[in-house]
Amino acid sequence: MATAARARRACLHGIHEALGATFTIRDGWEVPLRYAPGDGELEALRGCAGILDLSHLGTFKAQGPAAGASLDAALTGADPDGPASAGPASSLPVGRALRARLAADAAPATIYRLGDEEFLVVTSAADRRSAIGTAHGAIPRWEGIIDATESIALIAVAGPRAEEVMRGVVESGAGMPAALLPEDNAPGGEDCGPDVLCGPGLLRRLRDGAAVRATACGHTVILARERVGEADCLMVFCGAEDAIDLWEMIAERASTLAPGMGPAGATPVLTACGLAAWSALAAAAQE
Repeated sequence: MATAARARRACLHGIHEALGATFTIRDGWEVPLRYAPGDGELEALRGCAGILDLSHLGTFKAQGPAAGASLDAALTGADPDGPASAGPASSLPVGRALRARLAADAAPATIYRLGDEEFLVVTSAADRRSAIGTAHGAIPRWEGIIDATESIALIAVAGPRAEEVMRGVVESGAGMPAALLPEDNAPGGEDCGPDVLCGPGLLRRLRDGAAVRATACGHTVILARERVGEADCLMVFCGAEDAIDLWEMIAERASTLAPGMGPAGATPVLTACGLAAWSALAAAAQE
């Protein structure tokens, strides 16, 4: 009799256990569903900020001179509600993102262009296998796509105070023009070098549907921004080995900020949120 495959666990699983998470199995991964009963986590995402582990999502690196053309061939249609301008991957400006389907029956994936010949592709966990197969099938000889799901962690900080929380975490980042909002009168004291923005300026100017290389608490990361409904969401892609330190540093930074005020009094700035709250936020955004 065949035994069921054991669910995968992301590198932050121990953190979630320590926080008392209730887990569920989602597309072969054991992920935190919620940390407490009630709607507190959803309210945090809407009123202050929530921190989420989205490391179960499929994450691929596409590199090499054929990367753009291969992704173009795999696309079956762009999502008109995506966070950035639609169009083939090969025509994306460096620093911008595209929402598109890599297979006809797949959910829209997010394709970030990080360099002339470098992309980061994020799919749903369920579409992980079909996405890599489709991209490889577009140009059979191309071997520049790497499934990096197990080696890259994804931490999201979302809500109206997300940028405030991340100001003490993100130190600097690449000043990619296409990824940045224009700014005429930048505050003084934010010069971090040629083509580099200090953390506050980067967070202030980073567009929705954009991603740049950055440093956060001494770690090399990719910082992306998207809007989920009315919620500002900052996504931090980091090496799996750095994820625990970054999660703890984000939480430590948030603990130094003034609490919010809710119907029941003071509320924490940052709340750990599970997939139940995240799914509810995303569903409300589509209504």
